[in-house]
Amino acid sequence: MARGRSRPVPGTAERRLHRAAGTLLLATAAALIPSCGSDTPSDPTALDVRVAYVSRLPAGCPDQANACYPMCVHGAAPAAQMVVPLWQADSIRLTQAGTGRYEGTLPAVPTNTTLRLYAKDVGMCCFDSCNYPPVLEDILLNGTRLTKVVHDGLPSGLTAALEFTVKGDGTIHN
Repeated sequence: MARGRSRPVPGTAERRLHRAAGTLLLATAAALIPSCGSDTPSDPTALDVRVAYVSRLPAGCPDQANACYPMCVHGAAPAAQMVVPLWQADSIRLTQAGTGRYEGTLPAVPTNTTLRLYAKDVGMCCFDSCNYPPVLEDILLNGTRLTKVVHDGLPSGLTAALEFTVKGDGTIHN
């Protein structure tokens, strides 16, 4: 063996190979970190939403003698107060939670999407039994009163609905 030349230490080439592979792995991971989560939504896609309806209908039933009244009441049965979502979801019946206050939960309401709904109250039969108008006042979602009434793009026979958006944190925007 010539002078000045050192012998390779056993395993040195293997250590260099492992070090290079580790460096490559770290560089690849570092390059991918900015993309992690960028296409993953941070907000949930759906939330359960609390519904409250506070009826302000006056006492009495002046339309009870109207010929439409029996059909109106029959059509509203068995749910006296109901919320009807206008997206692909089932209607919910509200339960009495106090005098004139009715509550329920809309399950899996899509977030960050403009949605519409309306409510029905059998008590409306007492005031306009031939038309049975939807309830468009005093509907609250997660404590926020719905105020935006829309008249366009509704199913046949429906004259108005309430429009809103549920944000990913559960807040409601009119």
